[in-house]
Amino acid sequence: MTTPDGSVVHKLGKKYPGTSLSSRPMTNIYLDAADYDALAVLPAAVLVKRRHDVGGGFVIDVFEGALAGLMLAEISADDDAALAAFVMPPWCSVEVTDDVAYAGGTLAIDGWHATAAPRVVTIAKGDER
Repeated sequence: MTTPDGSVVHKLGKKYPGTSLSSRPMTNIYLDAADYDALAVLPAAVLVKRRHDVGGGFVIDVFEGALAGLMLAEISADDDAALAAFVMPPWCSVEVTDDVAYAGGTLAIDGWHATAAPRVVTIAKGDER
């Protein structure tokens, strides 16, 4: 990923199902350029997205390549009570937190099966980054 200051950070990440809305464990392994280059030549399912912090705890992921047109909104909160009180804004049309079709691995391997319906959805409510 490219940070706001223009530096590049390479990482492998894995999210796990949580025990509550605000608890979704995640592991990141940060790679140096040599590690990244060694892994980049291996066969892989690739997912490319640009993440935009839009404030209010929201980030918007805008997907590229085969997933172009898909945008997912993600909200983070400090606890379950804050998430339970959350009201989805009108620009989010479908809640997909627990829909495995929108998980990163599924999107990378199976792609996105778009219909005329939702272009912006909420994913991973409570995901802490």
